[in-house]
Amino acid sequence: MKFPEIPENETERLKSLYMMDLLDKKDDERLDRLTRLAKTAFDVPIGIISLLDRDRQWLVSCSGEVKVRETSRNISFCAHAILAQGIFIVKDTSVDERFHDNPFVIGEPHIRFYAGCPVRLPDGSIAGTICIIDDKPRDFTPENINSLLDLGAIVEDEFHIISMAMTDTLTELPNKRGFYKLGDKRFSWLTDNKRSFSLIYLDVENITAINEFFGHNEGDSTLKKFASALLRCMKKNDVAARLEGGKFVILLGHDDDRDVDTFLFSLQSKIDDLNEKSMKKFRLHYSYGIVEYDPDKHGNLLEMMNNSEHVMYLERKKPPLNPTQAHKSSENS
Repeated sequence: MKFPEIPENETERLKSLYMMDLLDKKDDERLDRLTRLAKTAFDVPIGIISLLDRDRQWLVSCSGEVKVRETSRNISFCAHAILAQGIFIVKDTSVDERFHDNPFVIGEPHIRFYAGCPVRLPDGSIAGTICIIDDKPRDFTPENINSLLDLGAIVEDEFHIISMAMTDTLTELPNKRGFYKLGDKRFSWLTDNKRSFSLIYLDVENITAINEFFGHNEGDSTLKKFASALLRCMKKNDVAARLEGGKFVILLGHDDDRDVDTFLFSLQSKIDDLNEKSMKKFRLHYSYGIVEYDPDKHGNLLEMMNNSEHVMYLERKKPPLNPTQAHKSSENS
């Protein structure tokens, strides 16, 4: 078996892939239609759209009997295919020195034929492939090649549509993909101008309980109110997003009159006011985690985001009670 080589632009390719926020996602009906179509059109048992991460292959869409969603990149056919200029074809894996002893050839799904078309993201970086797999050898005609190229072009059209969807429909804040796109530009400006800044992760902790006991409409309303309070604390060039569920993030520049503590005090004041005026049977609770930019650790926004997620789950903090809250808390205890 021969391990695949690494593309020369691997660092840039991975950055583009991560900013699309497709890894670890599945059951996207738009992509699933295309793998079903590929399976039917070529009369094969398996059709796949795969994404190539640093050390793994993620199957973002599968049609057919595929028991895994993730494999090692080193044994992936698609890791070879992304290096090809066009369609990558293996007519009979049993006589191909690159694959004859591959685990997916000698074991399930017993690949004997493979054809993969590299697919690109909107910026031109190759994300992975759309591929078809058979458990018996076969030929692949010029007409077959053109058909798979057409399917690859449609996958790329879908990637473009996905990349354009950058707004969370509930809160109207950017979603994770939108945060990467907008935040990357802000990160570059802040670092180029040698400004200090931080990432703040915020988690509305009781949103699951609110949804369960008071209904999803109440939960949605709570998240919209939290997002509104967040927006009212931001300055023009700050970038905030709702990542998923009750999780939010903000890229916060430090000014002479405003730092992280000032921002958090302002946010907590607005949440206190919201809770005091609310006629609900619950209060909104959140926690936060902070990562300050360190040029020795954070070469780009993605690295800072990964660091922030780590900090959020290991060192999450709760806003301090103000004197009024502390008094009420003691009375209720």
